[in-house]
Amino acid sequence: MPAKNGGKNAQEDIASPKNKAPDVIVPLAKDSNKLRSKAASSDGINLGEKTKKENKTAGEESSQDISSDGKSYGPPPQAQNTTNPKREPEQASERRQVPSSMDVPMILLIVAFMLIIVAIIFWSPEPEIETDFDFPKIFANKIVELQSSFTNQTDRFWRILKNRGLAHLRNASPPQPLVLLLAAPPAAHSTVECFARKLAEALDPKHKRMLATIDGREERNYPGEKAKKRMDDLLIRRFKNGHKAALIHHFELLPPPSPLLFYSYCDDQNAPNKHVAIIFTVHLPVEPDASLEPKEAEGTVEKYLADEVWGKEDKDTVRALLSRVANTVALMNGESSSLATC
Repeated sequence: MPAKNGGKNAQEDIASPKNKAPDVIVPLAKDSNKLRSKAASSDGINLGEKTKKENKTAGEESSQDISSDGKSYGPPPQAQNTTNPKREPEQASERRQVPSSMDVPMILLIVAFMLIIVAIIFWSPEPEIETDFDFPKIFANKIVELQSSFTNQTDRFWRILKNRGLAHLRNASPPQPLVLLLAAPPAAHSTVECFARKLAEALDPKHKRMLATIDGREERNYPGEKAKKRMDDLLIRRFKNGHKAALIHHFELLPPPSPLLFYSYCDDQNAPNKHVAIIFTVHLPVEPDASLEPKEAEGTVEKYLADEVWGKEDKDTVRALLSRVANTVALMNGESSSLATC
């Protein structure tokens, strides 16, 4: 019996941890540490691979988001992008260099437009009629022609017209308009209108078939203010369209105060159209006294207008007007020659 108890106690002592030999515990602790280190390393690798897999899965899922209508709005998966990033600019450049079928008509249109521009720049159109005219030369030749037709005029008459006309035409920027008053005694009534028209044609050859013309015989049928407006509208329109001459027949018949319109048109400093010529004709009721000097005979024209035509108007106003319209008077003689025809 004691022997049995002793064996049992011996087994319990062996099984109890307190009775384990120390040399067995130490090696187990070292092996345990190694195992834990390997496990940690293995877990770290597995955790990294797991994280990569999760990120990849999340990226694929986010790129494959699909709306309820079945259309994909996410960016295409990176796995599908098999293009080499370094080749993308080259491919894009190649794509730009190859025109599509829609680009060809546009290119042709641009080329045609550029050809038209070049043609406009280098093509010299036919010059306008004005550039073909040597106005001083034309006027001088016309004066010679008129001299051969109107043979009864004085040398002073031709000298006044020629000198004043050429001085105006030769000046590219004349300081004032050319104003001529052709005065006709009864013997010249039948020729003065014809001569005035030919003179205006010589000054403005471009518009010789449609001269800017005002006739006092027609304007006297209107009230003075209305006649003034009619004449002003005509002159503004014609001068704006390039006319260089205006012809006013029977200046003495214009109803007052319409003649005052020409105070501004014939101003020697502030005229609105300094490049033009304005020709007046005045029919005198009587022949000037033959004993008068040419300058004095010309002065009778101004006296006639001031005393007889506008005698009831303000004297200062009339004097100011005459200083502009009657500054250059050319007194005509009657013509007996059959050559003086229009």
